[in-house]
This record gives sequence, structure tokens and C-alpha cells, in this order.
Amino acid sequence: MGIKFTEDQARVTDQEAVVVGLLAEAWNEFLKLPIEHPMEQREFCTAIHSCQDKILARGGRRVINTQAGD
Repeated sequence: MGIKFTEDQARVTDQEAVVVGLLAEAWNEFLKLPIEHPMEQREFCTAIHSCQDKILARGGRRVINTQAGD
């Protein structure tokens, strides 16, 4: 009973790709700041990855919502 979908259905939209790119840009800019705590870069990186995960999961959610009739 798996969910069947085409690659196009789960594709990242242009706007989602923009957001992921902006998150990467935020990371690059953050690295230019002076380090004030030994864990801050790791924690910021983890937070960026969490945000990217939310964006990249949207394609799968679209497939599920479409098949559920939402």
C-alpha cells in the first residue's frame, strides 16, 4: 500500500529552491561573524539544516496531500 508518485510531483519548486539558497547564504554570512561561543557554529548549522529539511519535505507532503484529496 505504498504511496506512488512521479518524480515531478515531488520536485522542489523554484521558490523552494530560492529559500534553500537563502538559507545557505545565511550560513555563509554567519561564518563571517567572530566566534563568541564554541558551539555556536554547530548549533547554527543544525538550525539551518532543520529549516532546509522543512523546505525539502514539502514535495513529499504535496504528493501525500494530493493523494488524500487535500
